[in-house]
Amino acid sequence: MNTENTGLILCRLLAAWIHHTALDAAEIPDYETLFQTASKHLLSAAACAALEQTGLMDACPPETAERFRQAKAKSIRKTLLMDAEREKVLAAMEARGIWYAPLKGAIINAVYPQYGTRQFADNDILFDAVRWRDVRNLMENRGYNAKEVGKNIHDCYCKQPIFNFEMHRKLFRADGLQDHLSVWTAYYEDVKEWLIKDEGNQYGYHFSDEDFYIYFLAHAYKHYRGRGTGLRTLLDLYLYRRAKPDLDTAYIAGEVQKLGLADFEAACLRLAEKVFSPGASPALTEGERKMLRLVENGGVYGSSAQRIRSDLRRYQGDDLKVTARTKVKYLFRRIFPTWKWYRANAPFVYQHRWAVPFFWVYRLCRGVFGNGR
Repeated sequence: MNTENTGLILCRLLAAWIHHTALDAAEIPDYETLFQTASKHLLSAAACAALEQTGLMDACPPETAERFRQAKAKSIRKTLLMDAEREKVLAAMEARGIWYAPLKGAIINAVYPQYGTRQFADNDILFDAVRWRDVRNLMENRGYNAKEVGKNIHDCYCKQPIFNFEMHRKLFRADGLQDHLSVWTAYYEDVKEWLIKDEGNQYGYHFSDEDFYIYFLAHAYKHYRGRGTGLRTLLDLYLYRRAKPDLDTAYIAGEVQKLGLADFEAACLRLAEKVFSPGASPALTEGERKMLRLVENGGVYGSSAQRIRSDLRRYQGDDLKVTARTKVKYLFRRIFPTWKWYRANAPFVYQHRWAVPFFWVYRLCRGVFGNGR
């Protein structure tokens, strides 16, 4: 199978699953490559469901078919456990009077055709940042290890065998480099004021369907412009819009314009509509093919190489070939960041400027020997 076409073939299979249509077995010449691509994008469980529904699993080699089935079974089991654990954590937050709002996968899971087929790694929860010490206490009491608490806009908690929580103090943080992050940080500064109170509890909140969609777009764009994002993001977008036909599109249009997301939303919607609609293989424009290649190459969590390419493109400031001057400028700023960057990403260094030369050495060594920011 031509790897450049693998992502499109996977999308065609998922389209058949979504719309309960048939797919010619000849369209999947290599099931092992399909499995590898689906796994890269955390779509192997969805692909398994699609192969079973379309009857194409019979054409799949037995070993690969078993790997698909195991991926689906593990995803369903993990979703059951993660959902149950999230409810316990939220109940603990209720008992302590800490407001909360589940994010991301906890919401998107519900729009997938079959329970447990949207694979995910974390439970993401927005919460009252003032109460972070109480949250740390309750998570540690539940056997979680605290990681990177207070170092980012979200605190990470892990517990064997599969449980991961990202507890979000904020939704975005300006980094001193990307202007859109400054706009988003200001936009979401008082997010609690426009969350909607849940029914049936005292401290639970949620986004309106429109505001969740806008946040989803912003989060997707952050990854797309950084390390990259994968085909699952396109599928999430398509399924969410399909499940919410009555969204207030006029309101959404106004808000995405404020956030600088209008072009990104339009491009994603056009591409998702083409690759996940039923029927013949879609005719993509060159721009759509380029976007599909970027998304396919990114995978769910993107890559350091894609982040570097994105950063170089921002420094270049146009669509021309990246010049040697741009590369030198980029390398210089990686080693010697601006004060805005220090304030957002290294507050200790920002407050203790005597540490700056040591930080330069650290950045240089980490860049040479590791994958530092």
